[in-house]
Amino acid sequence: MKDKDTLLKLMRFWLFGTFVIVFTASTIYVGGALGTGLLIFREPYFWLAIVITAALCVVWYYIYKWYLDKKS
Repeated sequence: MKDKDTLLKLMRFWLFGTFVIVFTASTIYVGGALGTGLLIFREPYFWLAIVITAALCVVWYYIYKWYLDKKS
């Protein structure tokens, strides 16, 4: 089995990748669907959603870290 540090690094990689994909996809989709383009960056609810996504990624990382600590 892989050691804890390797698993945590892998989880950080995937969570960061997930965040980047969500940020990019939501920016392109919402900006395109509303026809605002990059003006979507002026919307506070857009940034609220991005902050919530980042917070969920951080929380999920610490839950996984806690799980690995408990498991070993």
